[in-house]
Amino acid sequence: MSQPSSPVAVFVYGTLKQGQRNFEVSRRAGWVRSERAWLEGFQIYHLPRASERPYSYPAIVAGEGRVWGEVQYFADLEAALVPLDALEDAGREYERVEVEARRPDGGAVRVWTYVYPSLEAVRRVNGVLCPGGDWSDPA
Repeated sequence: MSQPSSPVAVFVYGTLKQGQRNFEVSRRAGWVRSERAWLEGFQIYHLPRASERPYSYPAIVAGEGRVWGEVQYFADLEAALVPLDALEDAGREYERVEVEARRPDGGAVRVWTYVYPSLEAVRRVNGVLCPGGDWSDPA
């Protein structure tokens, strides 16, 4: 019986994507390359700027749908998770979970991603569903 594979990359869907405000964190963490991908079984929400959030950003929760983003590969994944976890406030605001991302070529890859605690938590901060499963910073 084969063992399930371990995550080899990180799926990002918001401010860590190339061209977004926090991509520099990924770059400094040893980013090597990205590829377009999606997650099935999740919904993405826009969390608007507020007193506790100096800028808007997205959150995903389990649900019916597809979330578009990119799989980011790093020179040293374990080392890269340290600054990424810090940015995502892993364990407090987001939880880092292991999921399967799908690639346009039909392949799949085991990745880490950051998930918001619940739909109720999204609603408490006035999250708005992103139609089409794709987020970009409107600001």
